[in-house]
Amino acid sequence: MKIQMKAYYISILLFLGFVYACKKDKETQIPDDKITLEKINYYKYPVSPGDPPFQFRLTYYFDNGNPHRWMLLDPAGRIMTDYIYEYDGDWQHIGARYREEGAANFSKEKVRYKNDSTMITEWVDSLGKIYYTMIDNLNANNKTYRAAFIGDKLHGYDSTFYTKEGFEKRIFFTNTKGKVFNDRSFIYDSINPFGDWIERKKIMQDTIRELHKREVYYGKDYVSNNDKFYEGIVSTGELSENVINFSADESILFLTRTSGWTNQSAYIAYKKNGLFKETIPIEELDSIYNGAISPNGDKIIYSIRDENQTSIWLISKENGVWSNRTNLTRESNIEGGYFYWLNDHEIYFYNKINNGDILLGEIDKGKLKINDSLPSLNTNSGTEFSPFVDKSKRYIIFTRYVEGDESHQGFFVSYNQNDFNNPDWSKPQKLTKLPYGWSANIVNGGTQFIYSNGEDIMSLPVEELELKIN
Repeated sequence: MKIQMKAYYISILLFLGFVYACKKDKETQIPDDKITLEKINYYKYPVSPGDPPFQFRLTYYFDNGNPHRWMLLDPAGRIMTDYIYEYDGDWQHIGARYREEGAANFSKEKVRYKNDSTMITEWVDSLGKIYYTMIDNLNANNKTYRAAFIGDKLHGYDSTFYTKEGFEKRIFFTNTKGKVFNDRSFIYDSINPFGDWIERKKIMQDTIRELHKREVYYGKDYVSNNDKFYEGIVSTGELSENVINFSADESILFLTRTSGWTNQSAYIAYKKNGLFKETIPIEELDSIYNGAISPNGDKIIYSIRDENQTSIWLISKENGVWSNRTNLTRESNIEGGYFYWLNDHEIYFYNKINNGDILLGEIDKGKLKINDSLPSLNTNSGTEFSPFVDKSKRYIIFTRYVEGDESHQGFFVSYNQNDFNNPDWSKPQKLTKLPYGWSANIVNGGTQFIYSNGEDIMSLPVEELELKIN
């Protein structure tokens, strides 16, 4: 029994030590260039060309520099550990929600400060009872140099030493009998011009065990080297992301995910301090085909696919609750999907006529009506769907698919040759630099192109589209 208990506590300490290390890994950064996203890829050493990481970690930061969330993921992008920071109104760290692989619900931890140099973290059960405590002694840079782990009794201490740049140099755990466990040190091989480390080696027992490669980003794109948009938050390894769109001010994100193409789940995310924090299921929508949020974020138009019919529905948000569901297809006898809600009066969407065309519609007194069949965009033999319309109507980007003709498979753009109120759409041209996909969006001040490839939401700089606009 004593041996089993000892093994149990050692496993707890190893996990808590890992959580502790991830919480404290806040690298030096110059004041005007705050990190917004970092991704650390962990490789077994030695590393051969083409070797994938055995795991990777993502950390997202608010625009004020405070960390929002870190995730440890397996090579397929499935989350193994998810840690979401909690703050009070003055941005003081007061706790977190965290979840390990296989857990259905988040657990809670509380953080409080005894004084300027002592932080106390308490893990609580579902009844709010504290079952484990960590006491951090902080140095002048607010970094932990010693941490005590306490369960039913004191189990030992983590000791952390730093380089002159403030990077972790050596970490080890010492139990109450003085025995050292999990002793590791780090050698930093590369530091970027902003003073953030890019590559390091992990050493244990005088042997290089791992290579860590770190991607560091300071912009508002929230995209890493694999071009995935908000990896781990929006683009996940567990499900496929199908459509995405935004409110007019880009403060609200609407998203659908699926493990079965016609039956998808709807999610919504809200931006806080420059960051979409997490996607929240919209339980009121149950299973849908696709949808779009209104410009002011208080309505969602969506479609439900049932055998050969794709019915169109509308739902509104009142007093924080999605309700007032309306079947627009029953009222208007119009089917469709893959919507883009340009303004209060104009909704562009897919309809199955001519193998699939893009139409311009309007919701008027609870009914959907068609205002323009947009003949210059559509073909008789192909499927046109999933439009994005520039706010000034300078251009439309959409997806076309003609079976067996690769020259008519992909994203196309049509330019407005007249004005906003009387658009004259040019013959569509294929955007040859883009792969096949749909759900086009341009966000972030017109600099970022967002789309779905059927698995994830991807991102590219708009300049790569080579749009012919002023």
